[in-house]
Amino acid sequence: MLKSAFDNRQFNHIELANGLRILLVQDPNSVKSACSVTFNVGHFNDDKDCHGINHLLEHMLFLGNHKFTEANAFNDFIATHGGSINALTGTEYSSYFYDVASEYEQQALTHLFAMLSKPLFREVLIEKEINAINAEFLLKQKDDLRRLYQVHKETCNPAHPFSQFSVGNQQTFAPFSPLQLKQKLLRIFERYYQPQNACLCLVSQQPLSVSEKLVRQQFSDWPSNNELSEEPLPALYLEHNLGIQINILPLQKARRMILTFALPQQHSHYRSKPLSVLSHILGDEGGGGLLHFFKTKNWATSLSAGGGIEGSTFKDFNINLQLTDEGIKYTDEVITAIFSYIQLIKENGIETWRIEETATLNQLIWDFPEQAKAIDEACHYSQAMFEYPPHHLIAGDYILDKPEVHLVLQMLEFFCPENMRIKTVTPFVKTTHKAKWYHTPYSVQPIAATRMQSFLSGSWRSSFALPKANQYLPPCQPLNPIVNEFVLPKQIIKENGLDIWYGQDDKFKQPKGDCFLSFDCQAVNEGIQLTTAKRLWVALLNEKLNQKYYQANLAGMHFHFYPHQGGFSLQTNGFSANQLEFCSNLLTQIVAHEDFSDSFSQIKAKQSQGLSNSLLNKPINRLFSKLSVIMQQQNNDPSDVAQAMENLTLDDIPVTKEKLLSQFHLEGMMYGNWTPEEAYRISADIKNFRMKYATCARIHRGIADIRRTKAISYQVECQHSDPAVVIYFQAPDASLKNIALTILTEQLLATPFFNQLRTEQQLGYLVGSGYIPYNQHPGIGFYIQSPHHPAKFLIDAIHLFLQQTVENINQFSHLWESLKKGVMKQLMEKDTNLSMKSQRLWMAIGNQDSTFTYSYRMTQTILDIDFYELKAYLTLLVSRQGFGEAILYSAEPHHVPLSVQTEVITDIKSFKSNSLYL
Repeated sequence: MLKSAFDNRQFNHIELANGLRILLVQDPNSVKSACSVTFNVGHFNDDKDCHGINHLLEHMLFLGNHKFTEANAFNDFIATHGGSINALTGTEYSSYFYDVASEYEQQALTHLFAMLSKPLFREVLIEKEINAINAEFLLKQKDDLRRLYQVHKETCNPAHPFSQFSVGNQQTFAPFSPLQLKQKLLRIFERYYQPQNACLCLVSQQPLSVSEKLVRQQFSDWPSNNELSEEPLPALYLEHNLGIQINILPLQKARRMILTFALPQQHSHYRSKPLSVLSHILGDEGGGGLLHFFKTKNWATSLSAGGGIEGSTFKDFNINLQLTDEGIKYTDEVITAIFSYIQLIKENGIETWRIEETATLNQLIWDFPEQAKAIDEACHYSQAMFEYPPHHLIAGDYILDKPEVHLVLQMLEFFCPENMRIKTVTPFVKTTHKAKWYHTPYSVQPIAATRMQSFLSGSWRSSFALPKANQYLPPCQPLNPIVNEFVLPKQIIKENGLDIWYGQDDKFKQPKGDCFLSFDCQAVNEGIQLTTAKRLWVALLNEKLNQKYYQANLAGMHFHFYPHQGGFSLQTNGFSANQLEFCSNLLTQIVAHEDFSDSFSQIKAKQSQGLSNSLLNKPINRLFSKLSVIMQQQNNDPSDVAQAMENLTLDDIPVTKEKLLSQFHLEGMMYGNWTPEEAYRISADIKNFRMKYATCARIHRGIADIRRTKAISYQVECQHSDPAVVIYFQAPDASLKNIALTILTEQLLATPFFNQLRTEQQLGYLVGSGYIPYNQHPGIGFYIQSPHHPAKFLIDAIHLFLQQTVENINQFSHLWESLKKGVMKQLMEKDTNLSMKSQRLWMAIGNQDSTFTYSYRMTQTILDIDFYELKAYLTLLVSRQGFGEAILYSAEPHHVPLSVQTEVITDIKSFKSNSLYL
C-alpha cells in the first residue's frame, strides 16, 4: 500500500472468505482503539413508498440484538469505557463508528458484530424511534442549509433517488404498522447488511497481527446470504433541470448566489484530480482573481469554488458567492465576469506547472498532516475502501501522479450557461412554489437564450490575471536537533508586561510549529462600545491580511487573528521555515496604520448580518449562548453587540486600535521545529516592540457567582417554536477535587440521562449533558429541546431525573472503577498532532500551570476519590447546598409558569452590574 514516507503508521488490507474487506491500522499515536464499518447502502436504497426507512434502520440497530437485548447496550458500554459512538446514513453509504479505551477493544468488537448480525427490530421501539426521528426532522425545520437542500432535490430528475426525502418523519412512516415497518427493515437489512457489501477499518496501537487475529475471530463467521445486484441510476438532471435559475427565500439574512455546473463522476480521475486544479484557479483570492475583482466592485465578500453534491455517477461543481446589497443588483454582471474568467483560463490553457503546484500542495498536506483522531481515521477509511483500490487506499485523496492537461480542459467544457443552475438566495426574491417538508418558498425558470448569450459576451477579461506561482512553498529543511532543556516550554523572557515561552517538539518530528501572541488590553474594561469596535477592527484587518497572504495559507503557513474577552490574539502555525519572520511581519502590520475605507461598509455589514443570524440559531444554541453571556463578565449579548455595531464609523477604528495598544500585557509561546537561537532572536524583536507601549496587568475574566439560596432563571426569545431548556449547576469552588468530582458526576449521569429522557420518555431529539467550565470554574449542564412538551415539563423532568438518581445511586456502583479509568484515560490521552499538543501547552500557560502537570495531578485526584464521595457530591448538587443553579428556557407563546422558585432575570445588563464575580 502506497503511503507517505513520513507516515509512522502501519497498514494491512485483508479480505475474509465471506467478502468483508478490512483495513487494519497500527497507529502508535492513538491512545484509543477505533473502528468503523461502512455499508454500500443509503437513502438512495429507500423503499419508494417509505422514505427515510434506511435512516430508521440506522437508529434501530442500536436498540437491541440477540446477544445484547437491552436498548443502547452498545452505547452504554462505550460511554462507560472512555469512548464515543455514532452513525450516519448518507446517500449511498451508511457508517457505524466508535472509539473506546484500548483495553476494551475486543469487547467493543463483540458488541459491533452482535449489532450488525442479529438485530431485534422490536415493534414497540420502532414506534418510539419514529418519534425521535420526527423530533430530529422538526429540529431542522428552520435550518437554511436543509431547506435549500430540499429545493435542490425538487428541481432535479424526480426518477433519481436523490430527489427522495432522506430523513423520514411520522408522515412517511404513518401508512405502515410497526409490524410492516419491521418487515421492511428486515428486508433491507438482509439484502444490504452483508459482509460482501461492507468495509471495516480498525485503528489500534496493537501490532497488525494481533488486530488481524481479533477481527478474524469476530467476523469470519458472519454469513454472506445473497448476491447483490443493483439497477443503474438514472441521470441526476434532465435537460430541463439545467440552464435554469432557482430563486430561494431564506430565513436568515442571506445574500448568496450559487452557480452549479453538472459534471460526470470523478472517482475514476482520482490520480489526475482535474477539479482540484480548477478549484485552485477559480478560488484564488489574490490580486487579479475573481474574488478580488468582486470586492473592488463591492459585489461580493467571499467566494468558494469546488464544493457540491457528489455520488458514484454524478458530481456538482459549485461557485458559491456571498453577495453584498450592491452585488444583488448586479447578479448578471457577476455571472458574466465569472464566464470572462473561465474564458481567460481556456485561452491561456492549463500550464503544466499549475498541475505540478497542485500536486506539490497535495503532497505537503499528505506528508505533514494535522493527523485526525482515530475515530475520524477509521470512519474515513471504511468509506474510502469503496472509492479506491487497496494499493491507493491511503494515498487516494492526495495522489496526483497522472497530470492530464487535456482532462482539466475537458472538464472546463462543462462550465457553460446551458449546463448551469443559478441559485439566488436573498430576502428579495419573488417565489411561486413551496418545497415539501421544509416549506421553503422558491421559484424556477429557464434562462432565456439571449441571457445565456449575454453571459458569454462580457468585457471584463482585462480586469483579470491568472494566479502566479506560489512563492510560499516551504523549502526542504531538516529537523533541528532537540535540546532536552526545551522539551517542555520554558520561559525565556519574564518582564513587566511581557512573558515569552519556547519549546521544541520531540514527538511528532515534523518541520512545523505554532506561535501564539496574546494581548490583554486595559481598554476592554471600557465596555461594549469598545469591544464591539475591537471586533470590527479585527475583521477589517483580517480581510486585508487574508488577501495578502492567501498563497501562504495555501502553502501550509497559516495565521489566526481573533478577538477574545481580554483583548486579542495572533496565532501562526504550519511549516516552521520562515514562520517566525511571518509572525513578526504580521505583528508589524497589526500596529501599522491601515486604510480601511474601501472595505469598511462591506465588513461592517457582514458582521451585522452574522450577529442578526445568530438570533435564528436553534433554541439549544441560543440558550447556551445566553448562559455564557450571563456567566462571563466580559461577554456581551449578540443583540447588544449588533446595536453597538450599527453606531460605529470608520473614524472609530484607529481610535480603538490606539486605545487597545496604549496599555497591554503580552504573553507568547513558540513551540515546534525551531532552535533556541531562532527563538531568542525573535523574542528580542518582540521585546523591542513591547517596549514602545505602556503595560498593564492581565485582564481578569470574571465568572458570575450564582451560588445562592435560589436558582436564577431567564427566558430566551427564539424564532424556533420548539421549547428548550438548559439547567446549569455551578460547583462550589474550582479546587482540583471539585473539578474531578464534577467531571466524574457528568460522566456517570450522561448515559442514563440520555437513555431515560431521550430513548424511553422520548422528550426530544436533542437531549444530553456536558461538563461546562467557565474560566476553569467547573459546572454541569443538562439540556432538552422538545417538539412535544412545554418548558415547565422539561425542567421538572430534569429535576426528577436527578432526584431519582440520588435515591438509586447505588445501582451505578458496579460501573465506578471502569468509569474512573475511562476519565483518567481521557485526561492522559496523547495528543494526536503537533497543533493539538501546542494548544494544550498554551492553555496550560494561560491557566498558570507552568509545570504542565495538570493532567497528572487531576488523574491522581480522581484515583483517590471513592464512590461515596461522589454520592455525597451529587446529593449536595441536587439539594443545591453550595451549588449555583441557572435555568434558561425558551417557551411556547402561552407557556405555563415554572414550578420551581427562582430569581427571575428580566434584564441581563442589570443582573451583571449587580453580580459578584469569582
